Amino acid sequence: MMMSSIAQRRLFCCNSGVRRLRGVLKCSTQIQHRQNDIIIPMSSIHQHIDVALTMDKHNRIHHLQSSSRRLFSSTQSSRSKFRFSELSSRQSAELEDELLNRLNNNNSDQRLMDPIIGKSLTRNGLDWIRSVSIPSSFDKGEESVITVNLQPPTMLHPKLQEITSNITQVVQEEMVQLLSNTHTLEPHDVDVSVKINPQDITTTSNNNMNTRETTPQSSSFALKNITHFVAVYSCKGGVGKSTIAANLAYQLSAMGGRVGLLDLDVYGPSLPILVQPDDPTVRKSPPHVQEGMVEPILHNGVKLMSLGFVSPNSGVPGSGPNGGAAVLRGPMAGRVVSQLLKGTNWGDLDVLVLDLPPGTGDVQLEVCQSLSLSGAVAVSTPSALAWADVRKGVEMFGELGVSTLALVENFAYFVCEGGGRHYPFGKARTLAAGDDDENNKTTSDVSMQHHHFMPQSSHVFHLPISETVSGSNESGKPFCCDEPNGNSEEEWAVFSKLADAVSADLLLLQHNMMPASMQGQRGNSSTAMVVTIDEVEDSAFDVPFTQLDIDNSHKRFTVRLFCNEGGYQKIIGGDDLRSRNPKTGEVEEDSSSNSGEGDGKTVQHGCGGGSHSSDRGSSHPSITIHHHSSDCADNSDKKDNLFPAKISKKGKYGYEVEWADGATIIYSLLAIAKAAGGKPLESTHE
Repeated sequence: MMMSSIAQRRLFCCNSGVRRLRGVLKCSTQIQHRQNDIIIPMSSIHQHIDVALTMDKHNRIHHLQSSSRRLFSSTQSSRSKFRFSELSSRQSAELEDELLNRLNNNNSDQRLMDPIIGKSLTRNGLDWIRSVSIPSSFDKGEESVITVNLQPPTMLHPKLQEITSNITQVVQEEMVQLLSNTHTLEPHDVDVSVKINPQDITTTSNNNMNTRETTPQSSSFALKNITHFVAVYSCKGGVGKSTIAANLAYQLSAMGGRVGLLDLDVYGPSLPILVQPDDPTVRKSPPHVQEGMVEPILHNGVKLMSLGFVSPNSGVPGSGPNGGAAVLRGPMAGRVVSQLLKGTNWGDLDVLVLDLPPGTGDVQLEVCQSLSLSGAVAVSTPSALAWADVRKGVEMFGELGVSTLALVENFAYFVCEGGGRHYPFGKARTLAAGDDDENNKTTSDVSMQHHHFMPQSSHVFHLPISETVSGSNESGKPFCCDEPNGNSEEEWAVFSKLADAVSADLLLLQHNMMPASMQGQRGNSSTAMVVTIDEVEDSAFDVPFTQLDIDNSHKRFTVRLFCNEGGYQKIIGGDDLRSRNPKTGEVEEDSSSNSGEGDGKTVQHGCGGGSHSSDRGSSHPSITIHHHSSDCADNSDKKDNLFPAKISKKGKYGYEVEWADGATIIYSLLAIAKAAGGKPLESTHE
């Protein structure tokens, strides 16, 4: 039934008019406004009329007029946007509490689950949805929008856009239900804004603090607020490693991350060529920062440092943009690397990308043992010669406890003017995700892909020979600093997918979960990632999270293992740890009989000592074997000679123990876990 102008006037009349209008309305279920075709529920009309009948004549007419205006206004907004300016401050606060409570108790809606971590975003899970804000009539000039405050640990989350879209949908649906008693709304009638404010980086965000001291005088001061360290490496020079490192850093920054890029190729720094800032001057840090530190160069949101940016007057060989050849012996190179790392005031960073020099030498060992690397990215070309070296690099980092999160095969192909693909260096050695051409793979390719340290095929990327990328290198502005264009879609896709894959793995590692690049793979018995304990049924403890503490007063160590269900702690004696092979954790029958020394000197081999052994039958740099000869007659005397001892974390490989008798041994985390009774799970290869 259409509402005429007479019926509208009757709506605002006195007592008798209201009663007459009610009689007219009884014969219809709804009233339709001709101009805007707005449907007004009869229950709402009767509700406002009943309230009016309890008032005196003057107030009754005024209330009916204002109620009718609000009714038509809210009904019109149900077909546009709901206006929260009608709510009082109390109503707004009550709605905020109820909405947040509904979100936190909504455990069944998959839209409130993180698609990568697999946990709820609410208070019962990750607790990223911190608050909601609903405007009211008190908020003058504020937009009528519900604001959801989302606080992930980092902006480096490839699914953030999907998460915000899902939260918006859930909030809209919940608000429709909350207001269903007073308003007829559709989800799109409610405006929702999700504001992302990443959590502050604290010393608990990373495990690169070998000491609890974080004062400006501490050597760890520069690294204390860096969450992740990612190394980009290649074992063969000239494969485009520095190009990949630079563009990865800028692509991660474009995702919203707080990113730094450190050029550690001290023998031939290339960052000043790839990135040419307007002001490349390296300046001293402010007085309140540790003395002797310098500020990184900021370019397009990325913090940069390289030996090539350092003044040639520093006295370091090879420093400066036009520096000569850097002739550095191993110890000197290690000190330069340490100075660049710990002498730069990095501030708060989600990730520091490390561009390592080619090979598997002193610089790589220094980085792996002084930092807890979250992961690494390998760079190669399709040639057989490059792949032979890639295998060595992947094994070395794997033996040191550093997962290769992604592998980039550079110069994989080029696209000619006719649109065809050509492979000047041969077909791809591994298949990228979605490739089905299994028949073209050689036997060595198959064995390489199933190598237990290689990332999954979804984390292998093929970058074409690109004139655009090469031109960006020549111009001093990395490729990922520009906006995408139609001439380089494939290159953009590769760098975008690479950044997404790396950031997803870093997110999983930050929540103590295995990275996607390594899921479904386990190493052999000497590099196992999981151990079981006989005393704990159905246990699977993660070796990378093994902790070692020392109690010199009681001459013993405490080993802690962790799993999803909790933790396990065991006390072990110094002689028990000392009697084990530092790498494998197996008990050696007589550690003193094989010392090869009769004068009590300590012979050190591998990454923990000053000399390398060539008679142990292994080329792995992570193998650390120390032999000790002693004139002590019994075990008690040996035990007394072992303490007091000192321990320090050595990256993700293990712990260095300085025994009282002068021996210094680096034990792998697996060896420590075995000393606590851990038994590696048997390897599984598909």
